[in-house]
Amino acid sequence: MGRKILVVDDEKLVRWSIQKLIGREKCKVVCVASGLEAIEKIKEERFVLIITDLVMPDMNGIEVVKMARELQPGAKIIMMTAYSSAIEKNKAEAAGVSTFINKPFMINEVRSVISKFLSSCNT
Repeated sequence: MGRKILVVDDEKLVRWSIQKLIGREKCKVVCVASGLEAIEKIKEERFVLIITDLVMPDMNGIEVVKMARELQPGAKIIMMTAYSSAIEKNKAEAAGVSTFINKPFMINEVRSVISKFLSSCNT
């Protein structure tokens, strides 16, 4: 299992669901509940894909994306959000988000997006 994926969401059920889904892709999945935890993991490990929520209590997803871009510029980043205003999407895209998944999401949609990104990873 050479490819690692980081899942960042303050909702335990969301982390669990995505971990179960990605586990079928033969990747190592690291789940954290906060933006601060995500930054620590990004400093310690190399990820091919980072999936982050936008709204979290300690650090929002855009801040996570900015730090991830500095530390791991090659990682693909997917942002999940239930709050998708045009302004927030523009900020996220400017920070380096590759694509968005709207919450609540359908498992098939998430599977399709993740599979697409993993197939484009050469690691």
